[in-house]
Amino acid sequence: MRAASRRHCLALLVVPLLLISGAAVNAQSIIIAETTLVTLTSSANPATADEPFTLTAAVTTPQGGGVPGGSIQFIDETTLAVLGWADVASPRIIVRDLPPGRHAIRADYSGSQDYLPLIVQPGQSAPLQLSVLAKPRVLLSSSQNPISPGEVVTLCVTVTGKTAAAKGFVTLRDGDAVLAAHLALDSSGTARFTTSALAPGWRALTASYEGDAEHAPTLSMPLDQSVGVALLRDAQALPRGM
Repeated sequence: MRAASRRHCLALLVVPLLLISGAAVNAQSIIIAETTLVTLTSSANPATADEPFTLTAAVTTPQGGGVPGGSIQFIDETTLAVLGWADVASPRIIVRDLPPGRHAIRADYSGSQDYLPLIVQPGQSAPLQLSVLAKPRVLLSSSQNPISPGEVVTLCVTVTGKTAAAKGFVTLRDGDAVLAAHLALDSSGTARFTTSALAPGWRALTASYEGDAEHAPTLSMPLDQSVGVALLRDAQALPRGM
């Protein structure tokens, strides 16, 4: 009788212990996995070669909340180059020296296990189609400098790309005043404008290129065109009474 009673007491002790240990195992195995959505934007699209721009990623849960950790890798799928890394708390990088052409940029979020039992799963943005335009050289020249008031002068604009002749249009200005708008470039990237209406004095002439599918809009260096200045100076230098 005593042996049977002891076995009964042991059984009563073992069953609660098994129940307690089983509950602990179940509690430890509960993991909360949160999926993520990743989007990517650019501060400039198209961007201009040799000019910095910013790529910004946003990582959220499907409910729109933020994520509590992890990092982001920015990848150029076109060249397979890693453009940079950023912490999810400040998910942006400044990009410089991206070569001209079309690029597919992607943001990869690493995920995070820093807040167990919460696991934030990795995510990847859709590729951002980014165009980088080459910055051409715009040169403005004059057929004659100086000139007399009312004299005919031809202004020539040449737009030179790094790999090909630029296409499109240019606008000529005298200061803020438009001399000729939307002059078409020829096959060699050149446009000409002839005028006899430049006002007397030093004229600050510029040419602005409007850009095309491969080249960014660009402004020329000013051309200082003298209109009658030399004649006025010579007249002022003459002795009085002559």
